[in-house]
Amino acid sequence: MDDMSEYKEIFAVESAGYLQSMNEALLHLEKDPQNSETINIMFRAAHTFKGMSATMGYSSIKELTHNMENLMDRVRKNETKLDPSSIDILFECLDTLEIMVGTPEKSSEIDISSLINKISLLSKNDMPNIAPKNSTGCNIFEISVTLHESCLLKSARSTVVMRNLSELGEIIGTIPPVKDLEDEKFDREFNVIISTKEDANKLEAAAKKVSEIIKVEVKSHQGSNTKEKIEEKNSTNEGSKNSIKSVQSVRVSIERLDSLMNLVGELIINKIRLMQLARVYKLDALEEALASLNRLTNDLQEEIMASRMVPIDQIFNRFPRMIRDLAKKEEKEIDLILEGGDIELDRTVLDEIGDPLVHILRNCVDHGIELPDIRKQNGKNPKGTVKLIARREKNHVVIEAIDDGKGMDPKKMRVSAVKKGLMTQEEASKLSDNEAINLSFLPGFSTAEKVTDISGRGVGMDVVKTKIGGMGGSIKLESVLGKGTTIILKLPLTVAIIHSLMVKVGTDIYAIPITNVIRDLSIKKEDIKTIKGEEVILIRGEVLPLVRLHKLFNIKSNGSGELLVVVVERAGSNVGLVVDQVIGQQEVIIKNLDNNILKGIKGFAGATILGDGNVALIIDVVTLL
Repeated sequence: MDDMSEYKEIFAVESAGYLQSMNEALLHLEKDPQNSETINIMFRAAHTFKGMSATMGYSSIKELTHNMENLMDRVRKNETKLDPSSIDILFECLDTLEIMVGTPEKSSEIDISSLINKISLLSKNDMPNIAPKNSTGCNIFEISVTLHESCLLKSARSTVVMRNLSELGEIIGTIPPVKDLEDEKFDREFNVIISTKEDANKLEAAAKKVSEIIKVEVKSHQGSNTKEKIEEKNSTNEGSKNSIKSVQSVRVSIERLDSLMNLVGELIINKIRLMQLARVYKLDALEEALASLNRLTNDLQEEIMASRMVPIDQIFNRFPRMIRDLAKKEEKEIDLILEGGDIELDRTVLDEIGDPLVHILRNCVDHGIELPDIRKQNGKNPKGTVKLIARREKNHVVIEAIDDGKGMDPKKMRVSAVKKGLMTQEEASKLSDNEAINLSFLPGFSTAEKVTDISGRGVGMDVVKTKIGGMGGSIKLESVLGKGTTIILKLPLTVAIIHSLMVKVGTDIYAIPITNVIRDLSIKKEDIKTIKGEEVILIRGEVLPLVRLHKLFNIKSNGSGELLVVVVERAGSNVGLVVDQVIGQQEVIIKNLDNNILKGIKGFAGATILGDGNVALIIDVVTLL
């Protein structure tokens, strides 16, 4: 056998896609077990995954997927049916496959005999011939797809194309037949015939989403003899010999994109330095040349940033299965609603928010949504709802996790804070309901009466807040007792460049991420009051605590009689940072504090290099205060 090591990375990526596809298909089949399109998606994904595994020499993975494929083949032929127990077994198979794909070289060490026996027993459950449901459309289209000549996984690409198109209508045939597509018995071109209510543009876009496709053509079919045309073309089709015009996509590692982003950052810093020198020395000719350079570097920066952006769906798609399993374990009924999956985020941000979202959603299931009987007694729908919504707001992405559960009790929060010695009874009584609720962000804080294996894993909301704050984002919590809870995450589009408010303290310049800034204002020294040794000021009826940054950083202030205050959000309440000058807003390139001396210092998210070559520290509001 030839050395397949160069294909391992491709196998890992493709495997993740097929496992996700099968997970999604099973979730749909759990609600609609006779849906023919979803049954076919499940069958084709298992068949192609089996072929990939066999090609790579992973015999155990191939054997398990082969048995899953056989079961789905019997289901699609109406020889057996899917019931709740068979769905559970197939989910168990997918969980095992996920472990095997993680370390495919050791996959043969995992015992799959019990799973294969379970599948064999399911296959013996015969059933009468029941016609599966079919969707109907009003127009018939033929989509012609041409793959790149270097495409290694033609069957995989054709399967994904058919999966994408099946979401828009009913696939009534392919040229060559599906079996030939699955067995890669075609050159580079294949056709899909679909009955749908969608237009040609939407069909073309769905097919073009798949990588390694160089051409898509959509033709409308009139008349009732479409089936005969498909059969005729399949009997004579010898494959297309169309010439290659362009390559649609190539694989690029995230490390290379990170390197490109760093180089662009350095380029921008040097560009700003040159522009400052041109202004200082009044070099008009250089300024004109730099104006063109400025446009080019800005375009380059935007292109590099765009290449790093991926749809948030890549994270969201994990959660339907997770919520389904957790709800079943807790004996709760929960609908998960996902919105805004097409919103894009930098790949690094997306990787960072995965764990915080998992913890938040686990909390929704464990502490938020009540048992069906309790919900019924309270006049609620026995089935709870959890929503995960993403939307774009200027230079940020907002993600909201909303549940219609029991909500949070501010009284319990105050009692728990006193019990844990976090504050006195008097201090707790002065907290507003919103401030009491946001105590959940304190380390080790919990009001849970019992520790469960769902959310009671020693990872609290304080860790979630630190993680979000560390990437220049913010988190806010809102809750109404008996109605539900909303957690709002505000995230930067990228962690490489952040929009910041530049301020001066003494002679030093600092950057405060805009996600944390509420507003800036000017106050007089005589307006400052002292409560329990802390400086505060009354703004619009709100008591605003003040923090003088020059004292915190031990540097000299300019001593002006008028003070400038930047109001920032912290744990659901506002704090005023006293600075000497507000310079204005600008985008800054983040440099990590990787130096052994600076690494781990709280209060700073990183540093940026200014146009004059000086360094400005980026303030991390979460850990600073």
